[in-house]
Amino acid sequence: MIEHQKIKILIITSRADFGGGPKHIYSLIKELNSKIDFAIACPKDYPYFDLYSKIVGFDNIVEIPHRKFSFSYLFLLIKFVKKNNIHIIHSHGKGAGIYSRLLSSFTGVNALHTFHGIHIDQYNFLTRLLYLFIEKILALFTKRFITVSDSEKDRVIKLKIADKKKIIKIENGIEIDKNKVVKFNSDLNVYNIITVSRFDFAKNSDLLFPICKELNSFDPKFNYAVNILGDGELKDIFEQKIISNELTDKIKLLGTQIDISDILINSFCYISTSKWEGMPLGVIEAMAAGLPIIATNVLGNKDVVKNNVNGFLFDINNPREAAEYIIKL
Repeated sequence: MIEHQKIKILIITSRADFGGGPKHIYSLIKELNSKIDFAIACPKDYPYFDLYSKIVGFDNIVEIPHRKFSFSYLFLLIKFVKKNNIHIIHSHGKGAGIYSRLLSSFTGVNALHTFHGIHIDQYNFLTRLLYLFIEKILALFTKRFITVSDSEKDRVIKLKIADKKKIIKIENGIEIDKNKVVKFNSDLNVYNIITVSRFDFAKNSDLLFPICKELNSFDPKFNYAVNILGDGELKDIFEQKIISNELTDKIKLLGTQIDISDILINSFCYISTSKWEGMPLGVIEAMAAGLPIIATNVLGNKDVVKNNVNGFLFDINNPREAAEYIIKL
């Protein structure tokens, strides 16, 4: 009987901390490890560096800097790819995408790239032009692009980053635990509104402040709490804003957790304040648990949430609309 050699894939991510991208990679390698020989290049971040290592083994993991490009690590990866006879290089996110396409140009190994969001809205005009120029050059060394939603695919085509013939849409997925589903209780003392976020520009957590103020104006007796799971570079500033907005009794920071299922099933609804998404894993996980969704009507969110069908979409510039949907629930 002929034994078929397993494909060897090097996955590159410039983040291995809490977030949708690293979690998505973990699900991929966990599910496909018996069929594919995976190697991982990622930073030594908690929690996913250790979780990846447990699946692929420490010999198949290469440490790279957190969200920084380094030529010395590029050369290290070139040696790794050649030594281990890697068949495919697959990058996730823009930082990792620089490594993968340069690796492909040096080694001749085909590169795949998954965007996980087009993060240029916070850039000024010149930085945006530079980013698009670099992406178009790197596209020459990319065999296939993977987008995680129709909206993301449309944006890649509109920005002329890649030929649409090279783009494949593969939506993110999650494991569903049928035993962990919301059981609605009409006698709740506190209505817990949950969100999984990262304190940065894209996740737009500051939008929660005017939403809370609108909720307070609608019904001062409405007993709710907004519970935020996550971390990020702007967390300290956000905490100060909670105090300055006099919302310490309403907004609670729960930190980061690997398994959020128990928190989800004990919540009232899920809210997303993002300016954009690739494919929002937090929203998908909340939907799988049976939570009502209230989300900004932006790329990614609108690919998952169908307004008035499986959730509510609100105008990002209209926090009152979000509050109205919460009260409606």
